Amino acid sequence: MLDCPSCQSIKVVKNGRPHNGKQNHKCYDYGRQFLEHSQQKIIFQETKNLIDRLLLKKIPLAGIARVCDVSGPWL
Repeated sequence: MLDCPSCQSIKVVKNGRPHNGKQNHKCYDYGRQFLEHSQQKIIFQETKNLIDRLLLKKIPLAGIARVCDVSGPWL
């Protein structure tokens, strides 16, 4: 059974699909929307500092995204 990651309630319903095509869910009690198997990637502060330095050097965004292993839209 699927439960809410915020309040652990089991009152969860399907709530459409986001741009990536995975099933979106919504908690009745808390009102939070979430994905069942999210793959959230944590970007560390060292990487953010490196990105800031590379942006000051006017390196193209696509190159920074490749080197730092982050998505283009995140930049």
